[in-house]
Amino acid sequence: MIHRHRTGRTHYDLRILFPDGALRSWSLLKDPPARKGERRLAIERETFDEQAVAARTIEEKAFGSGRVFVWDGGEASIRRLAPDAIAVTFQGRKVSGAHELRRMKWYPGNHWLLEKK
Repeated sequence: MIHRHRTGRTHYDLRILFPDGALRSWSLLKDPPARKGERRLAIERETFDEQAVAARTIEEKAFGSGRVFVWDGGEASIRRLAPDAIAVTFQGRKVSGAHELRRMKWYPGNHWLLEKK
């Protein structure tokens, strides 16, 4: 699911429910990449529980509390490529196809790149 999160700075939250029940979340300051080779900075946020998917307001440490709107939803298949790399194939209304999330090892913190493959 991709939420459009209206807080002090409107952004997009990519939320992927993993098989273990953890809902991992990445904030994108721009809309998700649409063309092959496009990349977006994706900052990993706190992990939520499965019930957060249906919440209308989500409190984030970085951006604060704000209303969330479902911008896109659908299915995703996940395959771990390495400890810091995840292949994701989205089947949504707006975002579909193969993408890759890869942690930026050269930059400190939870900074990842989301790339359309």
